[in-house]
Amino acid sequence: MKKIINAPEDFVADTLDGIYYAHPDEVTYVDGSKKAMVKRHLRQGKVGIATGGGSGHLPLFLGYIGEGMLDGCSVGEVFQSSSAKDMLSVTRAIDTGAGVLYLYGNYGGDKMNFAMAAEQAGFEDNIRVCRVIGRDDVAVERQENRRGIAGIFFVYKCAGAAAEEMMDLDECYRIAQKAAANVRTMGVSLSSCTLPRVGHPSFEIAEDEMEIGMGIHGEPGVRRGKIQTAAEIADELLERILPELELAEGDEVAVLLNGLGGTPLEEQYIVGKRVHEAMDARGVNVFHTYVGEFATAMEMAGLSISVLKLDDELKGLLAKPANALCFKQFQLDANRAYERVDLDQAPAQADEAPAADVEAAPKSCDEALDSADFVRLFGAWRDMIEENKEYLVKLDSVGGDGDLGLAMSDGFNAAMATLDGRTFNDVGEVLYSAGKTISETASSSLGTLVAFGFIGAGKAVKGKSEIMPIELGTVLSAFEEAIMHLGGAKVGDKTFLDGFDPAVQVVRAAKTDEEVPEALRKAAVAAKEGSDGTTKLLAKFGRIAVRGEESRSILDPGSVLAALLVDTLAKTFA
Repeated sequence: MKKIINAPEDFVADTLDGIYYAHPDEVTYVDGSKKAMVKRHLRQGKVGIATGGGSGHLPLFLGYIGEGMLDGCSVGEVFQSSSAKDMLSVTRAIDTGAGVLYLYGNYGGDKMNFAMAAEQAGFEDNIRVCRVIGRDDVAVERQENRRGIAGIFFVYKCAGAAAEEMMDLDECYRIAQKAAANVRTMGVSLSSCTLPRVGHPSFEIAEDEMEIGMGIHGEPGVRRGKIQTAAEIADELLERILPELELAEGDEVAVLLNGLGGTPLEEQYIVGKRVHEAMDARGVNVFHTYVGEFATAMEMAGLSISVLKLDDELKGLLAKPANALCFKQFQLDANRAYERVDLDQAPAQADEAPAADVEAAPKSCDEALDSADFVRLFGAWRDMIEENKEYLVKLDSVGGDGDLGLAMSDGFNAAMATLDGRTFNDVGEVLYSAGKTISETASSSLGTLVAFGFIGAGKAVKGKSEIMPIELGTVLSAFEEAIMHLGGAKVGDKTFLDGFDPAVQVVRAAKTDEEVPEALRKAAVAAKEGSDGTTKLLAKFGRIAVRGEESRSILDPGSVLAALLVDTLAKTFA
């Protein structure tokens, strides 16, 4: 791995510091979190426009903060969703009385975290939030599964211009929906990319191969074959894009030629030449062409083509000036005096744990499980995750971006940092505190689900200083129900639940406290069998769902994590 970085684990933090140093007059951060970036100078009474997502895609997402575009962005780790907590901070900061519009891509973690932030903003601060999801990638057949990729730039541009014109939230929402409905994108990749903390390419592709329709996290495309000419590539991409827009002679479009991170501008312009030739042949007028890097995938070689079908309204908004961090339609003032930026902003105060640092209550009997036992369990889970981190990375790399082991490691290490050395007298508080910490530190799709599971389990036993072994069935059921409620999946959908639910059923079948240890041991076996069985299931959730029938042969990494968690539970409490 050749990268100009410091420590791999500091990649995102160092990047953000560099941005704050370079753009002190344009952006700042709020609530002590550098991952909650907002425009420094807000316009009162204007609709706030917010986005968010994983790092590794610059200038997407935070590069579009600025006049005429976005007001704020929540930032995740590389290829990971941003947290609901940071998005809530951004929402509060950019709301100036007119409400906030969220614009984000169609990814599981993003959808859940943005929905959670919107609910919290409405409940806690009475902020009205509208949401528009980008689904512009025509490489995916089913509309509801389409990924949001480079075409979201046009949604940012049109909605941002509408907000700058002081249109109200309903109008900005309508325009964002209109732009999203009229943009289509498809890409091609020539190489893989490397996440700094993983240290090796996320997938293998031969030197003479290309993949048509590859996603910006390394998700598979529609076909892999030998590299073709720029004209042939452009023709194949346009063959999928243009029919969906139903363009007629005399229509107007805007074109975005987007490099994925490792493609020279010369090659993008060569593809652009063919795009213009194809438009001319159809009698379609190209109002404006954007060329450069707008949504990258680290150092991936390749590019994408986005086409926005215009009417007078969208054309007028697209033409408005913009002055964002990484995109400008007018010249910056070169005479601005340099001012040193202060990054020593005090961090936000951590929430005080209500049940911490109390005198532990004695157990009513030896069989009872108290708060200390559950803290010990989280320690065992943390150690298990560290032992299996690389294994989980490898499994997740087959169908996703390989971040599962890293996200779980971050989450459970942070959870133990929260719990270790403290005394609790409430089992529910232990589970809830761990879940809340994981939600803030492992903000991948599965990290969010696992965190919500612990929060649900904590609510089920809130106020109890101890539980009897037979109540473990209730705890596990509450964990599972919370995951199903938030994620929308069910058993058989090839997810975490297929490894977890068999264990829940076995533990719930125990009738007495004495039967629970043996039930836990059997649950570990059932969980492993359930996980192994996912190689026969069709994926309906997550990034491998776009593979359709091909997904059946893939071992679901979430179910493997579930089986490992159950096995550790059995070894700790049985």
